[in-house]
Amino acid sequence: MIVVVATTLGILSVKLRGGKLKRLAQVELRHIWIIWVAIIVQTLIFQIRLPFLSETAVEVIHIGTYVASFIFLWLNRHIPGAVLIGLGAGANAAAIFANGGVMPASPHAWERAGLPVAAEGQFENSNLNDDAHLAFLGDIFYIPESWPLNNVFSIGDILIVVGGTYFAHVWCRRAHATNAWPAPTATERVEGPEPVAV
Repeated sequence: MIVVVATTLGILSVKLRGGKLKRLAQVELRHIWIIWVAIIVQTLIFQIRLPFLSETAVEVIHIGTYVASFIFLWLNRHIPGAVLIGLGAGANAAAIFANGGVMPASPHAWERAGLPVAAEGQFENSNLNDDAHLAFLGDIFYIPESWPLNNVFSIGDILIVVGGTYFAHVWCRRAHATNAWPAPTATERVEGPEPVAV
């Protein structure tokens, strides 16, 4: 959730530089259904928690959503910021793959964020891990419990937010330049417009 909120704020900051957010509607993403499927599947397994899925099945599906996301990013690598987002997603995926499908979280960060410990046998996309592989890529940063949206987050999450914000700023400026009226030629500036017959 914190990644979504931070990225949204980054995109909205386009307005501070005089950008027009409506230009984002001009972005043509290839096979966008892939990322929507990944989002829906993650919602089903982490928010709704389908009871008929075993913990192992959830782990495999979780990894599968990252594979789908990489395919989507590769197909849209022409988009500004896609490389940064891909690096962020790759860092998160590496930590998740190395720890059995779960993003490892620093006990210190988890405690300072005031997050509850997961129940026995309950699968979480991020969870405490005292002996994690690639721990530095895990959720090692935190928003304190006393702040809104208290949570833990990773280096990969930061890269994703930066990549999404960069995309919005670059795309809006590029779209603005593309849609602008062409500048007058040297001849037009000297001679002026032709007289209009009346």
